[in-house]
Amino acid sequence: MTTPSINAHVRLDTHPTHTSAVTATLTGPQAHVACTALEADGWEAVTLNTLVLARIDHEEPYWAEKAAQALTAEGITTEITPRLREAIDEEWKWANYTMP
Repeated sequence: MTTPSINAHVRLDTHPTHTSAVTATLTGPQAHVACTALEADGWEAVTLNTLVLARIDHEEPYWAEKAAQALTAEGITTEITPRLREAIDEEWKWANYTMP
């Protein structure tokens, strides 16, 4: 069975002034569905169609990718900008190296 598509689009990007924070810009007639899902995961609404994820552990890129996967699974079109994709990939490079 296929997941029905929700008429919403979420664009995830790095925050323009806070280095580790991530923004989500929501568009579409059913954007409220994506907003509800993101707020449930700890994203904070800053405008009607913009949410921000800021965490004390600075793991926002990791959690943004997890949010994108969850939204996509729900049938919401999700875009990760190249700048955020770079931060996601960079953030987890340390996992490939052993710790002393």
